[in-house]
Amino acid sequence: MRLNHLLLAGGAVLAPAVSPALGDVLFSDNFNTNTSANWTVNVAPAANASLQSAQFAFDYSAYGIPAPTGSTDTLGLRLRANIPGGAVAPVTSRPAGVTSGLSVSPTGKNFGTSYRVSFDAWSNFNGAPNASGLADNANSQGGTNNVLFAVGTSGNAPLVVGSTALVTGGQMDGVGFAATGDGGLTDDFRVFPASGTSSTAASGVYSAGSTSNANAYYMTLFPSVAAPGVQQSLSTAEYGSDAANTQAGTTQAGAFGFAWHKVVLTKDGNTVTWDVDGTRIATLDASTLTLGGANLALGQSDVNSSTTRHPDLLFTVFDNLTVESVPEPSTAGVVIAAAFAGLAARRQRRQPVN
Repeated sequence: MRLNHLLLAGGAVLAPAVSPALGDVLFSDNFNTNTSANWTVNVAPAANASLQSAQFAFDYSAYGIPAPTGSTDTLGLRLRANIPGGAVAPVTSRPAGVTSGLSVSPTGKNFGTSYRVSFDAWSNFNGAPNASGLADNANSQGGTNNVLFAVGTSGNAPLVVGSTALVTGGQMDGVGFAATGDGGLTDDFRVFPASGTSSTAASGVYSAGSTSNANAYYMTLFPSVAAPGVQQSLSTAEYGSDAANTQAGTTQAGAFGFAWHKVVLTKDGNTVTWDVDGTRIATLDASTLTLGGANLALGQSDVNSSTTRHPDLLFTVFDNLTVESVPEPSTAGVVIAAAFAGLAARRQRRQPVN
């Protein structure tokens, strides 16, 4: 098992991620080719499917986004939600939209009772058209979206949330985890325990004891960052009448956006955990939950109905997804016991003979 600790000012410690022993690779997709035939796309509300988009083998380098650590290419899966005018012909006039989104799952998969999902995620958003830019989420004009991931789903349900509840037609048949890219909600980090209502800060689920990006735990894990420089030019090209460039400035500390993050979801029997960059975000006991299946989901959704003037800059990219089996506790116990027994035997053989 691997332990990583990070000391905060004042002595508080970020909870380490404890990685269980892993078994076989059950599924993987680096999204370097169009693998859409292997995935099921679920949207909510169903009537607004044209406002959602899933683009496979999407080259994100045009947005100044580098390859994730350990990767050599810039192709991934791009998800967009509540696109003004629709995915085919987006507009920048901010027409009325619908609180909506989509989730995607590998088609027909059952990963069993214990499995681990890991992937890289980048959340992109537009900031406010004022001097504060990326940090001014209160005036971002439609720039607050959710990035969502889940385990324990059937893979056939639209796991689509707004702020702290499901959108019309949305379902949550698994354990869902959601974060805003810009820190634009009071509840920026949320767990949905096979329910349309997220767990509260007082539930004991969150390692930080909080759901707000302004909490020191998240601020340490997600420091302020700037958008790739080319995005200022892209913002102006998309809509040139902003009072100030939406992509200028830096994000709020504690916001998930504008950096690659390694996300790991582990379902180890009835224990479900969410780790980001080796740090535990949440732990949930799923023993009393009714789960829809043993699949995974990746998603994107809007937190409200308002739309953006910069639909091309509001998205999440996923890359390098791997699903691995997690040995049952009894198996892991046997392996660990055997390892300790072997170590003890070697030490005994090394003892001098009197």
